[in-house]
Formats: sequence, C-alpha cells, structure tokens
Amino acid sequence: MTDEPTHERGGRTWASRPAEQANLFNPAFMAALSCRMVQDYTKKARQPMPFALVFLLPAVVLHRRSRENLPKSTATALLPWLQTNKEQLVTFAERVRMMKPMMQQGLMFALAQEHLAVEAGALTIGRTGFPAALPKSLRLTDESRECLERAAFLGRWFAAAGTAATIMAAWGVTP
Repeated sequence: MTDEPTHERGGRTWASRPAEQANLFNPAFMAALSCRMVQDYTKKARQPMPFALVFLLPAVVLHRRSRENLPKSTATALLPWLQTNKEQLVTFAERVRMMKPMMQQGLMFALAQEHLAVEAGALTIGRTGFPAALPKSLRLTDESRECLERAAFLGRWFAAAGTAATIMAAWGVTP
C-alpha cells in the first residue's frame, strides 16, 4: 500500500502517470495557467473574469490540436472562428468534464497562494499576484511555455468575446 495520492479517475498514482501528463496536470501548473488567463482577461476587460470561464481553459490549451488551431491574434473574433473551426467542438464538452477536477485543484492552489482571489463570484488577481514573466530557471518545456502563452491569449480573447454565457454557449457547454 502506498501513501501516494491517486488520480480521481482510474486510481492511478501520481508517480505512475506519464511524465508529460504529470507535469501538465499538476496543481501548480494548472494554477499558473489560470493565473495567466485571469491576468490577461482582467487587464483587457478591466473587471474580474467570470469564474466559470476558467474551466474552459485546460480543454483548449492542454489539448494540442485546439491550442495549435487557436488564432494568432485576438482580432479574430471567437464566434466566427468557432463557426469555421467546428471540429474543435466535437469532444470539447467531454474534455471540460474530464479536466474539471484538475482545474479545481489548480484553482485551490492559486487561491491558497493568494495568486488569485474571488471577488463577487469572479476571479481576479490576488494579493501576491503572479509574475508577468516566468524566470528562465524554471526550465519549462517548449510545450509548457506554449500552454502558458496560449492561456494568456485565451484570457484576452474571452475578454473581447462577450458574456460568460455567450462564450460557454459558443463552445457548447453550460456552467
């Protein structure tokens, strides 16, 4: 018997996960992704980010095909982009559902470290904030850096896309 925590689905121990999966889905990295998204959302929208939007984040940026197909600029509006990229919606709701526990762990970590805070049911930058530029000493993989960059993009993109209900409906999910 091991004292190591198991993954919620399938009973897998943390150490038995593939390295990339353990790296990308760990609470600290999920917290970093959410911090990046919230930072850029709040900067662009000048208001806290609706709480529910953070649960779309891992289904977009941790899914390689979705991440790589995102537009390069926020000048491309979300709704027209989704209309021409309907294949992004095929497994999206299931990915959101599967990633929810890992996103919750990441949020709890970010909130406990006071990198994020909850304000009137929305997410905002916390007391300690989060560094705008990550130090090179972290030695992140190229994929991890790309995920962080795309999380920031997603925050800016969603800030210009309308209400949380509109964004979620466009992706085919509900809170």
